Amino acid sequence: MNDVIKSCIEQCKSKISRLALPEGEDPRVQAAAIDIKEQGIATPILLGDAALVAAVAKNSNNDLSGIEIVDSSASPSDHLSTALIGKKRKITAETVSDFIQLPIYQSIAMLHTGDVDAMVAGAVLPTAKVLEASFAVGPKSGIKTLSSFFIMALNTPADGVADSLLFADCALNIAPTEEQLAEIAITSAESAEKIMKVEPRVAMLSFSTHGSARHASVSKVAAAVEIVRKRAPHIKIEGEIQVDAALSERVANTKLATPGDVAGKANVLIFPDLNAGNIAYKMVQYCGGAQATGPILQGFAKPVCDLSRGASVEDIVAAAAVTLTLG
Repeated sequence: MNDVIKSCIEQCKSKISRLALPEGEDPRVQAAAIDIKEQGIATPILLGDAALVAAVAKNSNNDLSGIEIVDSSASPSDHLSTALIGKKRKITAETVSDFIQLPIYQSIAMLHTGDVDAMVAGAVLPTAKVLEASFAVGPKSGIKTLSSFFIMALNTPADGVADSLLFADCALNIAPTEEQLAEIAITSAESAEKIMKVEPRVAMLSFSTHGSARHASVSKVAAAVEIVRKRAPHIKIEGEIQVDAALSERVANTKLATPGDVAGKANVLIFPDLNAGNIAYKMVQYCGGAQATGPILQGFAKPVCDLSRGASVEDIVAAAAVTLTLG
């Protein structure tokens, strides 16, 4: 487990948090809940059909004694149903019963009531289902663009490249506008500072560096950089810039007359669209052997995470620690 995740785990141990895991019928989630409890990261709450949770635990040799289980097959309390009404247009007094019986929506209701402090899901549910439910959490005040990030821990980084990088957005915004890209960059810088305990150095990526190519997508990235510089002048940012110039000082010195504080030293990479971000993180993970933690959702009023369905027990524990630290 990398240093960023270890740091997040230690931070979590210093507070008393309750974590909703709405896929309690999955053996990986159960094993992660046990680990989370044993390490003192949080108090995990498994949601699901209690009989099925118990059967899976028995077959998987997962000892859930001491783990709180919320039985989704039972009628939830009225205060949870009330908390969920109106959080999405289609959740009304007439329809709320259809939603509250689903463990992930019950978890969202528990976030709104304060019964839990964070939610981690996606080991079983597809991203679309996790995001659809998470939108009922709502954005933080002042946030318009909800987005996501991965913490990429590199096993053997090239000379000069940071051991851990933040990649955004790799899961949510398909074709962000320049305004959305700018807000993703600002939110990601805040997330990096909070989780990685580093000064964010943000690279707005493109296939062009400072006008080396002309295209509408290049202009969009360059415009987003200017928006960030106006709205958040304290953030160190560079762009538009190619990824080699963002990560390698040698390349940065050949492509930029004055590399500045970010080129060759970036630790936050903002991708121009979801195609680039999603492909990049999976390439680095599967070809480069990096540990990918996320996607962690950012900009939401409460901390929520959408796991990859291929997540291991260690991945779930790591994502839980990062999500709780972001809260």
